[in-house]
Amino acid sequence: MTSIQEVLSARGISVMDSILVTRELLGAGPEALGQAKTLVLTSPARQVERKQHQRLVEDLVDALEQT
Repeated sequence: MTSIQEVLSARGISVMDSILVTRELLGAGPEALGQAKTLVLTSPARQVERKQHQRLVEDLVDALEQT
């Protein structure tokens, strides 16, 4: 599954779309969505997106604390 995530990331497929593709590849069973989310978000190919997400969350928490 790692190589699939690398291909999706290299082709510029968004995280959300990658989760949907991965879910289908897993068979779209009841647990497939959670598994797909975990696979995509923990993939080394998505390191940049994880860092961007973390910065966004930190900025939002800071903004919330200032209000």
